[in-house]
Amino acid sequence: MTAAETTLEEPHFDFDSMLCFALYSTANAMVRDYGEPLRRHGVTYPQLLVLIGLWGEDDLSISALSAVTLFDLGTLTPIIRRLGEAGFITVYLDPGDRRRRKVLLTDKGRDLKVEAARLFDRMQDKLALAPQNKQQVLDTCLQIRSRLR
Repeated sequence: MTAAETTLEEPHFDFDSMLCFALYSTANAMVRDYGEPLRRHGVTYPQLLVLIGLWGEDDLSISALSAVTLFDLGTLTPIIRRLGEAGFITVYLDPGDRRRRKVLLTDKGRDLKVEAARLFDRMQDKLALAPQNKQQVLDTCLQIRSRLR
């Protein structure tokens, strides 16, 4: 029995003290901020994350790309399809295992890397977090994520 049940108090929710809402609303605000510059390049934020995964290591299987981006295959498949249609990537069957599809950046996909770096630099300038504060936020987010998997 919880304290609320024993005292028959009505549960109270305060957005300002809810960690889940703070993380959710902050992530949404950041993605919205990236939205317009990315639209000019014909890319969404989830598509950018897939490209970042490929910039780290090109020519990945879809399952390896899923592991890098943390997108499940149901989410990743349409993102890959749209990136392919837009000419950022090529998807092909792995000659070593015809059951596996692999993803390869095109020149257009590689060329976007420099502009993406500029976008991230602008966001870092906008946030104006001291390096130790940025690291603390990253560490906290990683800790939360690892406990929720």
